[in-house]
Amino acid sequence: MKRLFELWPWMLLMVLIGGGIGVYRAMPQTAPKSRFLSVDTNTNKTPRLPLAPHVHQIHARPDETMIRVTSGMPMRFRLMDKRTQRIDQLVIAVGELHATPWGGWILPRAYAPDLMIREGEAVHGPEGHVNPAVWVELKNQDRKAFHEGWLFARDSAQTAWDHPRFDLTFLGPADGKTDKR
Repeated sequence: MKRLFELWPWMLLMVLIGGGIGVYRAMPQTAPKSRFLSVDTNTNKTPRLPLAPHVHQIHARPDETMIRVTSGMPMRFRLMDKRTQRIDQLVIAVGELHATPWGGWILPRAYAPDLMIREGEAVHGPEGHVNPAVWVELKNQDRKAFHEGWLFARDSAQTAWDHPRFDLTFLGPADGKTDKR
């Protein structure tokens, strides 16, 4: 009898597990469904999750004034090779085409020290608003643009460009000056 009292927790556990398996087997089995569907593929034809429309649909392009006023201003970038962990600091003037390690080119087009995007347009923010951003075009070996968009100094993760080997971060103007508005 004492032996039975020592084994009752184990016996109860076995009954519960056995009953659970029976209930599981009685449930209808359905084929697993994909949780995420890939509608976009990169150049290597490997599926990836699609980017949100507000990331890849370019609405807020710089206006001609932003381009003209900031032309020639030196901008600082950090380029990291994810494979070797090598970090390069680049200083590129707005409007200057610069070669990159991935065999392509980077072209900063415009700089805004106080960028705001309002109703799909890039505008200067109110007095005291600080959100440094640079509009860059990334080009392939043939100098054809494959990505263009804003890079932000305060939130470097807010970009749609995703390279399997390189990360590009905008650090701000090289001389600390803002535009000549």
